[in-house]
Amino acid sequence: MFWMITALAAMGAAGVSMFAALNRLGGDVEKAFRKSPVLTETAFAEGAYGRLVGVSSAAGELPTVPGLGLPCLIYELVVYEWSDRHSTNGWRITHREIVGGDVDVTVGDTVVRFDARDLYIFTAPSYEEQATGRNTRVRYVPPGATVQVLGTLTREVDTDPQAERDYRSVATRYRLIGKRKQPIVLSVS
Repeated sequence: MFWMITALAAMGAAGVSMFAALNRLGGDVEKAFRKSPVLTETAFAEGAYGRLVGVSSAAGELPTVPGLGLPCLIYELVVYEWSDRHSTNGWRITHREIVGGDVDVTVGDTVVRFDARDLYIFTAPSYEEQATGRNTRVRYVPPGATVQVLGTLTREVDTDPQAERDYRSVATRYRLIGKRKQPIVLSVS
């Protein structure tokens, strides 16, 4: 009996710390957006961390928003199901995915690329569908939307055959990457 009480107390403490960590993550993202500098083209450099504000686009075929049928650059699908067994409030996430490929953000004359799968969507237009015992939420980024993207800049070889090069150098472009304590975060303006 003692071991059962100890195990239940440990699980309760783990649940409380998980709840606090998730709430802190949301607070940390908001704080990072408020406190991070806005990077302009003149401040672009290898390893620069900050917020880019620009117009989003992507090459190739665009995915469509489930339930709406609209083309988008990225969408995040989260499915919640009701279950009394798994949590105190009854709702739990049963499926989560981010769909999209490389997305370009144009800041002035410079294009910065990032991979949508490495992204945390902070704010974006959303669509919700409710059914008995199931709730589906889709957040999406429409093509041509003005976005704010927070991350770390790096340079990579530009594989575009039309990129400017000369006989002594290789064409490069900027890519936004996330780090463990500094993920890529996107907000649609």
